[in-house]
Amino acid sequence: MGSIFAAMRRCQLFDGIPEEKYQNVLNCLHGEVRAIPKDTILLRIGDCQKRPGVVMSGTLRISLYSEDGNLLTIDRLSRGRVFGETLVCSMSQDSPIQIDALNDTEVLYLDFDPLLLQQENGCPYRMRVTANLLQEMGRGALFLNQKMRILAQNRLRNRIKVYLQGFPVASNGEIRLEMGRGEMADYLCVDRSALSRELGRMQKEGILTYQGQVIQILDSKFLTA
Repeated sequence: MGSIFAAMRRCQLFDGIPEEKYQNVLNCLHGEVRAIPKDTILLRIGDCQKRPGVVMSGTLRISLYSEDGNLLTIDRLSRGRVFGETLVCSMSQDSPIQIDALNDTEVLYLDFDPLLLQQENGCPYRMRVTANLLQEMGRGALFLNQKMRILAQNRLRNRIKVYLQGFPVASNGEIRLEMGRGEMADYLCVDRSALSRELGRMQKEGILTYQGQVIQILDSKFLTA
């Protein structure tokens, strides 16, 4: 149970709950850990998400298909991240997204019926989990708001700027990204070669430098202008 509890400590869904009570919460929400092999599709577009989950280890990818059939990355979920909560709480029958495993992953599946149906089960932390769930869904709404801001930008450079504004910037101007170049292009809904060209131009203009998943901002006004 040590690895499960370690992931629960990093999951905001369980904030404010003493670790010694984690097992009580798992019993209340009928927690079940499953091993998910790499490249497994956990949820297909059009399917019904019956149970939300928490990533225990590994990485999941949330994506959707564009009108021309390209798979676009919306988000990547690492240890401690929750998925499927909005679909379950909305009781949606048709998922607009696909979820697949980028590597071998462990997932803690939960049952939200005790929260949504207010079932009597004697769990004193049910309200705490419910409050945390509302905060988690609020953060999800903010994430979608940023995504819409990105897509509203006509210029690629502005899309890059809005995307980078969502990351903490170190004192030396360094930003560590969570995606590689290809996935970043998908996230920004642009061609990978166009993204590489624009980053190259920005580097020549002294705005930033980049190497792998690390970008260093040289012009501090770029993110604030």
